[in-house]
Amino acid sequence: MAKVMKLSHWSESLVVDVKLNLGLINEDVPGLSRVLVNLWKWSRGIMELEKSGVTISFNNSWDQLTVSIKTHKGNSSLLKGLWDALTRVDLSLLDRAINEASTQINVAREDTTARAMAEALRGLMPDSPYGNHPEVLLGVDLSRIKPEDVRRALDNLAYYSVTVVGGDVEISGSPANAKWPSVKGYGGGEVNVKLSDKVQSTIAVAYPADSIYGRVFNYMAFNTLLGGMGLISRLYVEIRVKRGLAYYAFSTYVPLGGVGFLIALVGTREKHVNEVKELILKTTESMSMVNDHDVEMIKGNQRGRLTVRAESPEGLAQMYSIIPLYGLPEDYYARYVNFLTTLKSSDIANITSELRHHYIAVAGP
Repeated sequence: MAKVMKLSHWSESLVVDVKLNLGLINEDVPGLSRVLVNLWKWSRGIMELEKSGVTISFNNSWDQLTVSIKTHKGNSSLLKGLWDALTRVDLSLLDRAINEASTQINVAREDTTARAMAEALRGLMPDSPYGNHPEVLLGVDLSRIKPEDVRRALDNLAYYSVTVVGGDVEISGSPANAKWPSVKGYGGGEVNVKLSDKVQSTIAVAYPADSIYGRVFNYMAFNTLLGGMGLISRLYVEIRVKRGLAYYAFSTYVPLGGVGFLIALVGTREKHVNEVKELILKTTESMSMVNDHDVEMIKGNQRGRLTVRAESPEGLAQMYSIIPLYGLPEDYYARYVNFLTTLKSSDIANITSELRHHYIAVAGP
């Protein structure tokens, strides 16, 4: 059941996070939400809200499309017209919206980091809608989108969740019950994508991981040490600091409703690609050995990040929006803090044995 979560904040800002049923996995026509975002940006309703001091942004993802709103607390009454603005677009601008979205996608496809990540996910989950990237949309031709596709999406538009920080806002739209598809199998192997006029290559190594309903806390701690702590994470230290082979080196863990994935990303020169690929795999395998110092670094890093994110109403809304979206307990982050308090090296090291599959993608010259 869709839920609404309301949180207080000391600032004078009102922030609203709305999760819509237009994620990559639940579009009737692939890429439709990318086109719809442009139609919304150019719609009279959205422009009128922005003229009145309301900032609105859109973010495409796998499970949902997020509408983020920020304004002064005194403008809360303006948001009564939000749903009306979202369900009315000018379809005479459809071709223009398709062209703009196609340009955005083509730019993303030429970015080595985004392309490598997209190719790695496609290879890892070739038979799942999760095996694409919402910004890159490999194999998707937006020119096939018709006016009736947009009308149908707007007729069926609903929200999975609403998170409000700093005020009281009612959304007039219809709630929706989310259904997340499971991934039935994983692929392995490697792909090398040639992109012209590039100086560097990006290597992406993708691993299956737990969904939002699994051992998320363990994977978050694992990712923090592997590549989520910036200059002191293992990937950065091993590949860039010790050997000078990388422009950047990091990892990210993405827990979703039907699946999760862990992905390591390293930018390097073409001549170092093979060496760096081996270093990524070896560094990931080295996570089977975790000491007390590593554990304390993870604790400090994660506690600090939680504190910083919660300082802004936007960060608070982003953090807590996953609770009503996925039906998580309201004390979810208190549980995470408790997990960190009792964190042991084995809680991290044991994840290494779960990373049995991986897919490698290289994008570059």
